[in-house]
Amino acid sequence: MKLSKYKNEILENVIDPMICFMKELGEDCEYTIAHVEKCEELLMDYIFALSELDSPDEDQIMAAVQELVLALNELNEDADYSLIETDSREAICEIIQAAASECGLDNDVTDITEEWREW
Repeated sequence: MKLSKYKNEILENVIDPMICFMKELGEDCEYTIAHVEKCEELLMDYIFALSELDSPDEDQIMAAVQELVLALNELNEDADYSLIETDSREAICEIIQAAASECGLDNDVTDITEEWREW
């Protein structure tokens, strides 16, 4: 699993758009740079956790997905539910799904985050 590939995807498709939106809204933005940085940290921790699995099985991969999604739920709640909007949600879900698949998850579920996702 190429960590740098996912880091670039996270930055380009999730973090940079969040920062741009935050700058556009100025003081009206309900989330802070700390929220954005925490989002990046959570996503990178997920990628790193998957890359560290020796012989991952579906339970291990889905446990990492669940942990990430629940943490993102808390973060989004802390940001008054304004951090993860439609574009961010789609990008985050794509990254989660792609990393899980690359790690070996083999299932037909279109959205592996749906069970726990509140954003």
